[in-house]
Amino acid sequence: MHNLPVLRIGEGHDTHRTIGGRPLVLGGVVIDSPFGLDGHSDADVLLHAIIDALLGATGRGDIGEWFPNTSADWKDADSGVLLQHVWNEALNDGWQLQNLDCTISAERPRLGTWKPAIRERVAELLGVTADQVNVKAKSGEAVGPVGRGEAITADAVVLLARSAKTD
Repeated sequence: MHNLPVLRIGEGHDTHRTIGGRPLVLGGVVIDSPFGLDGHSDADVLLHAIIDALLGATGRGDIGEWFPNTSADWKDADSGVLLQHVWNEALNDGWQLQNLDCTISAERPRLGTWKPAIRERVAELLGVTADQVNVKAKSGEAVGPVGRGEAITADAVVLLARSAKTD
């Protein structure tokens, strides 16, 4: 009998309000924008969604359990560091990333020209090749909090695999 790999899918979602006076960080890349996102850490909505997707696929809860916004330890934290911490835990358990698909929803700024840099940075943070990561950008079509420019959201789906454990 062949030992097929164990596959796991995880999904993540995050939303942050837009505010002035902060840099806009998406996928570990500082985006040229007159506003940033409100949050306890650097408020990188994309990396937060990816963290939740990884935690979901590995059955490890959610980002709020790992990095509570009530803890001073995570105030203004670099979300890339948080992502690498969670990813290293998954790697230590034998998980490998098959692919990651992400969507950022923002009315502004337009993100088309930023997508390649975001893709490269996310791949770098995870230690994978860029062809394992996809980044899409959507507008809010002037509808709801995203469409009015009040928030930016991100969604992420991951497929992880590891060898089947044999006794």
